[in-house]
Amino acid sequence: MAADWDKRYREGFYAGKNEAHGLLTRFSPLMPRGKPVIDIAMGQATDLLFLARTGLSVYGLERSSEAIRLASEAAARERAGLAIAQGDAASLPFRPAVAGCVIVFYFLVREIMGEIERLLVPGGLLIYETFLKRQNTIDRPRNPDYLLDDGELLGYFRDLDLLFYEEGIFTVGSKQRALARYVGRKR
Repeated sequence: MAADWDKRYREGFYAGKNEAHGLLTRFSPLMPRGKPVIDIAMGQATDLLFLARTGLSVYGLERSSEAIRLASEAAARERAGLAIAQGDAASLPFRPAVAGCVIVFYFLVREIMGEIERLLVPGGLLIYETFLKRQNTIDRPRNPDYLLDDGELLGYFRDLDLLFYEEGIFTVGSKQRALARYVGRKR
């Protein structure tokens, strides 16, 4: 499966995305300082590079060696400090209570939701955005195992203080997206 992701990155499937996600830019001022940000399934690290520019320490986890290559090249061009771990997010390689923030965009493995929350220090922020099953009515078919039911994302993080939540169909760039967006803070 990593070969599939490598192929997508090599062929430019994700090319042109040079701006951080809007949810991240909106809530990044609330991130605690002094603890790193972890991006699970970081892709080309656009979000981490945005955060590194603000002086935050950033770590990314990515399965695709091609995405890591592209992220490393971008970090070198910007002279940004970016630590990257290559691995499968199904087994997170981070200790509990190490992150001031965890960000997850367009990625879903239900079995690790509790682990994601445990990565946060008290006061740490979780920013999560991914597709709803309704996305399959808008564009190409996606595996429903990696899409959320309406209201599902809220159920995973009940021990966090909810700062923001919305779901629906939004215009992202020039495309329609059925999304759940969540921001919570660890007590």
